[in-house]
Amino acid sequence: MAVLHLAAGNRWTGAAAPAFAEVEALRAAGIDAHYAYVGGYKLEEKLAHLDFAHPLIEKAQNPLSFRHTVRTLRRFIEKHHVELVHAHLTYDHWLARFCGVRIARTFHSRRVLRSDPFTRSLIGKTDLLCVINETFKLSHAIFTPPPVDHRQFHPDGPNVRAQYGIPDDAKLLVAIGKLTHDRGFEQVLHTTAKTDARLLIIGHGPHRPALESLANELGIASRVTWAGYHEDDLAEHYRAADVLLFTERGSDEGHRAILEAMACGVPAASYPIEGVSALTGPE
Repeated sequence: MAVLHLAAGNRWTGAAAPAFAEVEALRAAGIDAHYAYVGGYKLEEKLAHLDFAHPLIEKAQNPLSFRHTVRTLRRFIEKHHVELVHAHLTYDHWLARFCGVRIARTFHSRRVLRSDPFTRSLIGKTDLLCVINETFKLSHAIFTPPPVDHRQFHPDGPNVRAQYGIPDDAKLLVAIGKLTHDRGFEQVLHTTAKTDARLLIIGHGPHRPALESLANELGIASRVTWAGYHEDDLAEHYRAADVLLFTERGSDEGHRAILEAMACGVPAASYPIEGVSALTGPE
């Protein structure tokens, strides 16, 4: 049996990374699984060396490119004898609807769980429904938490403390995410201000200047390290920490960072966010 996962994002963040991790997990289990993504972006550079990752989805999202992508997917499905297309975003779901094989869909965010006629039509013609957060309200859906690549995320290995000049005996908090106004980094800084710990922030984004100003106001600027965005050495950043601070859900509400940090031996301290207890266990 061959399975094709579709993720029409152009970045590794959001649904792309957990979708890809599902493909790798299936392949490790002996399933002929493939990953289709949008070509022409940096993501293609990252995945170009993998023979099971294919830039089959066109960059534009309009009726003409939709038709072209459907034809490309159909040719791929016929060539590889694909029996199931697994969609991760709404655009993927529509593409899958016209591919002529069985469909699965994972919902990564509650904002796409709509009750409009188009969404109901898609759901009604989908063979398997999955949600990445157990609190999502969707009938007959299976809760499938994001898989973790334990080849990368494990407690044994180096960390980046020396790289950032952080002493081995310093208490270190870590927070990760895109630096935008709605990702809870103000709460991270206020929490840090109530401790004597240092803080490592992993991520980049337009809200960083405002957060730097707040760190100055709180008198903790000297204790905050801005690490920027990281992928391949992310485990080394987690392993540097004593605790992961998790204060707000991201664009993908599977809360993957919590599972990755715990896989690296780092406990997570979270605000009361929907779905976290399914990952960490009851308090």
